[in-house]
Amino acid sequence: MNYSDRKSPGQRTKDRPGAGWWSATSAGGSGRTFLAAVTVGGLLLSAAGVAHADVVYNNLDVSVDAVAEDMPLNAGGVTGTTTLAISAANGDGKNGCNLTGSSVLTLGLASSNAAVATVSPSSVTFSSCGDTKVLTVTPLSAGTATVSATQSVNTTGGTFNLSPATFTVNVVAPAPANTAPSVTMAGVMTGESYAKGAVPAASCNIVDAEDGNSTVAATLSGITGPYAADGIGQRTASCSYTDGGGLTASGSATYNIVDPSGPQISYTLNPGTPNGLSEWFTVPLILSWTVTDSESPASLTTTGCEDQAISADQVKIAYSCSATSAGGSTSKDTVPVGLDATAPEVSYTGAEGPVGNNGWFRGPVTATFTGVDATSGPAAQTASETTAAGAEGAAIEVRSPVFSDTAGNASALGAVTQSFKIDGTAPVVAYSEADREPNAKGWYNAPVTATFTGTDAVSGPAVATQTATSAGEGASVVVGSPAFTDLAGNASEAGTPSASYKIDLTAPSVSFTKLSGTEGANGWYTGPVTATFTGTDALSGPDSAVKTTVSSGEGTGMVLASPAFTDDADNTTPAGEVSSAAFKVDLTDPVAKFDSVLADAYFRSLGTQPTCSATDAGSGPASCAVTGYSAEVGTHTLTATATDNAGRTSVTTQTYTVKAWEPKGFYQPIDMGGVLNTVKAGSTVPAKFEVFTGTTELTDTSIVKMGVRQITCSPLAIQDGIEITTTGNTSLRYDSTGGQYIYNWKTPNMPGVCFQLSMTSADGSHIDANFKLK
Repeated sequence: MNYSDRKSPGQRTKDRPGAGWWSATSAGGSGRTFLAAVTVGGLLLSAAGVAHADVVYNNLDVSVDAVAEDMPLNAGGVTGTTTLAISAANGDGKNGCNLTGSSVLTLGLASSNAAVATVSPSSVTFSSCGDTKVLTVTPLSAGTATVSATQSVNTTGGTFNLSPATFTVNVVAPAPANTAPSVTMAGVMTGESYAKGAVPAASCNIVDAEDGNSTVAATLSGITGPYAADGIGQRTASCSYTDGGGLTASGSATYNIVDPSGPQISYTLNPGTPNGLSEWFTVPLILSWTVTDSESPASLTTTGCEDQAISADQVKIAYSCSATSAGGSTSKDTVPVGLDATAPEVSYTGAEGPVGNNGWFRGPVTATFTGVDATSGPAAQTASETTAAGAEGAAIEVRSPVFSDTAGNASALGAVTQSFKIDGTAPVVAYSEADREPNAKGWYNAPVTATFTGTDAVSGPAVATQTATSAGEGASVVVGSPAFTDLAGNASEAGTPSASYKIDLTAPSVSFTKLSGTEGANGWYTGPVTATFTGTDALSGPDSAVKTTVSSGEGTGMVLASPAFTDDADNTTPAGEVSSAAFKVDLTDPVAKFDSVLADAYFRSLGTQPTCSATDAGSGPASCAVTGYSAEVGTHTLTATATDNAGRTSVTTQTYTVKAWEPKGFYQPIDMGGVLNTVKAGSTVPAKFEVFTGTTELTDTSIVKMGVRQITCSPLAIQDGIEITTTGNTSLRYDSTGGQYIYNWKTPNMPGVCFQLSMTSADGSHIDANFKLK
């Protein structure tokens, strides 16, 4: 068999299987240099020193480059075939084969001159780099056509170089009068896969009517594909035969050499077994994978087979390792591996208890805690703790209990604490003060507002002070405290404590008692009238109080208003609340007037007593009387007393004098002036004297009275003897001749005794003389 490379003159390059770099000059002498590296099976991969995409190429020659290969055909002769394959390359952002997983590459195929040759199929789809697609070219007429590929679908995320897939179809006219030979492949078939080490021998059966039939061994290409180094990949067995008439026939079969078995996968864990409960690890662990494929190690790829250093908590996971080689795919799962090195997370979830106000509780509180473990579980568990009995305060703490997860991790006792405000005690209430002080006697005369103070050592009172106001009156009015509520809602008992007050809201009751004053006649008062009123107050007192008011002025129908009365609580009944009984007052004295004036006169010469008359502008005159009239010697006052109907009186006076008579004597022989006259006892002594009323001498002896009385003799008195005596008995007479009275006094016969001789006239005038008898 032989192979012909039908490149244009000057373009032909010498195939050089083997590794290494080589260069060639393209047609037209452009001097473009290609660098190529032989990778597998003698297939030359060439590129221009740029990033490489996966290459789609045909197998018309052993090189993979951008130069279109030739496919020589005879018009109307047998069809030509070539196989498209993919060579993986790195550097396009996706290392290795772009076709991984379920990604595909769909190419459209077309002839540049369908009149010369057509290509089928018109579209091919690759799903892996091991896929090959056979193209059939039908020659129709002599000429040249270019078959090229265009990308229509690419889901790989990588890029593909389609230039090496392009080839040129040269169709020549049919050979004259020579039957073309035919070549068929035997042993291997295009598209078949054969296990490495068990590939059938490839041969060619040549049928030629003119030259005869023969069988020859096929020419084997190098193995191509990404795993050619392992003897895995694509190989083409081909034959080319030219008969004696110059007609050529060729045949080829491209088949795959495959790995008959997939990779082997195993793993180890360190620690080898779970150290916790329920098959859980509670310490970090290492997962190590071992993946091998002895048939095609270069083709071996893995997914998820990375060794794992597991240090973070995780739920139980069955790790998977998938390996793919030319022999297929294998996967293995680990036992579920779970790491839970963390105790359950504890949180406070709620509380129950006697709920008060403002976030306070009024008694023991039961706190509920939840332990959550998202790794080993349980997902949630709850437990409760209750505050100590009697505990009160703004931060009463409850500690969470111990929570354990499935793996055996346990939370700390008190991992979470929750504070509560607890106050189960009502405020303490105390009386503070009244809104004012009582009066000096301890009484109030208006309602009293008492202030109470509430204290609460825990939550504090909602209102620190409150007031309550008294109702009613009495000697002990109790004002109880209102209820005090603390911030927690505890309330004290209303009315406790309390304060007691003396409260009198009522002014004294006032009544008229009596009138008093200087009572006159006929129901009249003759001076200011005093009205007596009595105030009584049965509560604060006094029980009875008396006050008076005094009238002013005069008249009839007068009344007096009560004065103000104030009780001990300072309640005052205003003045004028009560009036007295009506009364009459006459304050004006009547006027008395004498009807005549009595002139001075001597005794027994006085005129008659005058009369008087009365006038009165008040109650009116009632009478007028004159008193004090006297005819006796002396100065006298006549009083005219006027009396009105009220009994008031007034006086007017006049003074007169009743002048005394004027006695003269005793004349000689009697010495006067305190001289002690001595006379013989038994003798008669003439006592001579005169009595005048003015200038008129009186002569009537009846108006004269003589008298003698014994006196004590004074040794100091001057003594003078009586020179003249008379005889006869004692007698009194008026001597009209001498114009005098003569009284002959016969002295007693009592020598050594002293006597006083007296003359007393009717008006009381008198003269005296002293005597000593011898």
